[in-house]
Amino acid sequence: MTQSPGEPRKKKAKTDKLNKATASNSDSAPLLPSPAQKKRKLAEDEEQSTTVAEDVGESVEVTAEGTAAEKELTKAEKGKAKKRRKEEQRALENPPSFSFDTRGFKGGRMIQVKDVRDFILHLLSDEKAQQWLYVANKRNVRRVVAVMAPGITAPTLGIPQPAYSANLPFGLALPAPTTSAEGETTTPTSLLPVFQSLFSHACPTRAPGEKNKMHSCYQAFTNCPLTGGEKDRREKARKEQAQLSKTNDPSIYLLTAEQMTEQAYPETFTFEDWKRADGWIEAPWKKAAPGVKKVLCLTEDGSELTRVSVVDSTGKRIYDSLVKPDKPILDYLTRYSGLNAETLAPVTTKLVDIQKDLTALIDYNTILIGHSLECDLRVIKLVHSYVIDTSVVYQHPRGPPFKASLKWLAQKWLKREIQNAVAGDASVGGHDSEEDARTCVDLLNLKMQKGPGFGEFTNDQETIFERISRGPEGKSTAVVDHGAPGQWHGAKAKTAIACTNDEEVLQGMLSSIEGHDFTIGRFMDLSHTLGWSQPSNAVLGRNSANLPGINSSATTPSTPLATDGALTPSLPESTTPTTPSPADILAAHASLNARLSALHAALPPLTALILFTGHGDPQEMARLTAKKAKFDRLWKTVKQSEIAREDRWMEEDDRKLVDEVEKCRAGLSFYCMK
Repeated sequence: MTQSPGEPRKKKAKTDKLNKATASNSDSAPLLPSPAQKKRKLAEDEEQSTTVAEDVGESVEVTAEGTAAEKELTKAEKGKAKKRRKEEQRALENPPSFSFDTRGFKGGRMIQVKDVRDFILHLLSDEKAQQWLYVANKRNVRRVVAVMAPGITAPTLGIPQPAYSANLPFGLALPAPTTSAEGETTTPTSLLPVFQSLFSHACPTRAPGEKNKMHSCYQAFTNCPLTGGEKDRREKARKEQAQLSKTNDPSIYLLTAEQMTEQAYPETFTFEDWKRADGWIEAPWKKAAPGVKKVLCLTEDGSELTRVSVVDSTGKRIYDSLVKPDKPILDYLTRYSGLNAETLAPVTTKLVDIQKDLTALIDYNTILIGHSLECDLRVIKLVHSYVIDTSVVYQHPRGPPFKASLKWLAQKWLKREIQNAVAGDASVGGHDSEEDARTCVDLLNLKMQKGPGFGEFTNDQETIFERISRGPEGKSTAVVDHGAPGQWHGAKAKTAIACTNDEEVLQGMLSSIEGHDFTIGRFMDLSHTLGWSQPSNAVLGRNSANLPGINSSATTPSTPLATDGALTPSLPESTTPTTPSPADILAAHASLNARLSALHAALPPLTALILFTGHGDPQEMARLTAKKAKFDRLWKTVKQSEIAREDRWMEEDDRKLVDEVEKCRAGLSFYCMK
């Protein structure tokens, strides 16, 4: 478009008129500069800037460039922040929502714990949608919070117990009051009213398991199959490792710093003396001969140290000593240790004596071999950096975080029986620390002979934390749980918070939600109160000898009676579940209700809250499982006629066990958006 010659004059006249008007309104008001004045002012500023730059030199030029870059960066950040605000506003205007789709329940299909896991993967990654639960505006879901809370049943929510075969979601609205024939009116009440305020429906959710056994619900949730691409990548890595040349150098099997942290090995630190004030010691520093490494195997006996054995790389004994514990011995564990009061009565050697002997025997460059050696080092209070752990270099068939027991590894790879009971006396154990040490050496020698790929299993599973973090956007994950999740199922999560009770779990979740895309926590106090589970790993620890393939040193959080082990642990035969008082039950429900309310209130907008119970009451199933285990042991050790009637396993017991497993596998799940 061509501009007419009169237009500049019109603009100048308009500017002059505006300046006069401004000046007439207020004597102190500044005149508006004309375009020509602005141009002259800009030229003067540039000339002055150039003069100053010439005076002060190159540093001013750098500062000017830095200032310009900072302005550009600030401008870019402002633009991104503005864009984020607009996206957040659009997301709030179109919030996500969940709705059950009955087509996903056709043919009596029962939703399982793994389906809950896959739905979360769909929300946070590019996993396929679930047919049974539709999510509108999925891309507006900002984060997901999952909670496992065993102990919640339909009756505790004021809802009649549905049939165990029921698969369709049911509403949580309380039924109308009923009047009995005697004229008494019963008004249904919920022990957890927060559920009625947060969720519209409950979805029957089935726990994993078999006909007469239930598997771990939590493991089924936190572990998932590998994607095709990740499976190919791992297979390629396995083939490359298998092609590595066989070597007699054991150092290639040393644990890395990351592995030692994951396995909870004592952290290394610098000593001013050979021993710290708290009793910890470190192997002394000695200059090693070139190309020479001393290889020793170290084992210990007992939770409180009672025996230490050391053998060299050929299996020859070089040190073996009994130890007098500082504290009184409550249980000699003779069945496992082979030690008793008579054996330890004349012993005067203390832990400090063992420490002095070991520091004279080993140095900083010595390679120590053992099975779950972190336990041995902690008992001896020894810090060491060069470690080979047979529980790591040899895999469990199910892969990490499970660990194979030394007894199982000896049977599988060495074709050898160790830790056997003394013939004719099942009460006296064959556990021998020197035998264990020699077994670890033989396993390492076999590994070096066969190559790095020997003793490994194809594991086509990964944790939900790995899957989520490996996505295109690299989302962050957090696990908050009883016990030590960082050493167990949460080893691959960005953040793992160890707790001892539900209040700590709540606080841990509140501190993690804002900074993570996915957070999971477990509220176990209600389950503990009902007798459904035991705090810590007390039950599993007492029965670890009856769980082949699972190392008792592996840390497991709160141990349900029949749900959280890789196998199905049962109650000790001498243990009778205690019935909680009604007051304790009400208090546990009230505490859980308050914590769930506080958790939901603290959730940021556009957060999905998913809660699942995992399973039902496992107590009767655990009792029957313990009875069957006792009968199986008696069948192998005594005559059939000598088995008491109450200890016999009948066909009726078999049917009861199947029914109880079916009941126990029935759980619930709940879904809502904040």
